[in-house]
Amino acid sequence: MTDRTIRVLALSPIPEEGAGCRFRIAQFIPYLESVGFEVTLQSLFTPEFFRLVYKPGQYLRKAVTFAGLSLRRLGSLASASHFDVIFIYREMFPVGPPLVERLLAARGRPPIVFDFDDAIFLPSVSEANRLISALKQPGKVSTIIRHSDHVIAGNDYLAAYARRFNDAVTVIPTSVDLSRFVPRLGIASGNGASSQPLVVGWIGSPTTGRYLRMLTPVVQKLSERHAFVLRISGTADPVSIPGVRVDNTPWTLGREVELFNTCDVGVYPLPDDDWSKGKCGFKAIQFMACGVPVISSVVGVNREIIEDGVNGFLASTDEEWVRKLDRLLSDAALRRRFADAGRRTIEARYSLDVNAPKLAATLRAVARDAR
Repeated sequence: MTDRTIRVLALSPIPEEGAGCRFRIAQFIPYLESVGFEVTLQSLFTPEFFRLVYKPGQYLRKAVTFAGLSLRRLGSLASASHFDVIFIYREMFPVGPPLVERLLAARGRPPIVFDFDDAIFLPSVSEANRLISALKQPGKVSTIIRHSDHVIAGNDYLAAYARRFNDAVTVIPTSVDLSRFVPRLGIASGNGASSQPLVVGWIGSPTTGRYLRMLTPVVQKLSERHAFVLRISGTADPVSIPGVRVDNTPWTLGREVELFNTCDVGVYPLPDDDWSKGKCGFKAIQFMACGVPVISSVVGVNREIIEDGVNGFLASTDEEWVRKLDRLLSDAALRRRFADAGRRTIEARYSLDVNAPKLAATLRAVARDAR
């Protein structure tokens, strides 16, 4: 397999506008193609439908559009046998049983590599789509894992679940391209040399916006001690917090790195539940890659990414959040130290340079073994 091109069909339910597709598949493609792979990426959702999905209501429009996109995906799978490996991110379809995955795993088909970076084996649905919760079948994840030739998990918690159904499991954390995610030019992030108020940033998505509620009492208390701006980007609707200066900045793909670079401190609140334990700490990783000191909830993989007091802060109570945010906003030298240490952490363990070769080796081994 080393002297011929390995053809990979990569299938994602979401387009590149979704972080999962962008960071679990698309960003790896240039490297994979440089080492002998040919990757075809097909997304079920179009960018337009992806934006529609997180808007409340409009169920008829969503259903009609989803049916058309599903038929298109089924038609495109007719050429699946022309590939050497099928790479499935999360699931073929976000609703219904894993019928297509079973068909693709039938004898004579290319081997399947299944990749997941959330606890999608647990019930979960966005606030905007509560009515379709009955159509979600999280139990199908175990079936997909059983029928896969290899499984890639975003962290050890997910890998432990996958190993209950398949011995061939590799952990590849969600990573960033450090040639893109760089500290801002000029004034180093977090040194507080500007006369402008410091910016505490939260960057997320419509599905994670609810976690911001955890910080309401924290930032209200903090606003009694510091003049700062809470910059929020990615929520479905604008957020306001009494007594706090909030800047709701629209998230766009083109400004992704710029948004992180506008922050002096990053916050990453999460509840301590099983769903959060499956998360891969990606917002912390992005903040740290951009040289932004971060404070995060003491949940799941965040304990591995952040060493409390060394490359960032971990907090578990409101009082701890307030105390540690107070320290970061008061101490420019501490912000600089965390910024430098955080960047080094990402360079060592969560960069594309480190993890792209691991993905290439996994895909190559699967293709070789199938032959």
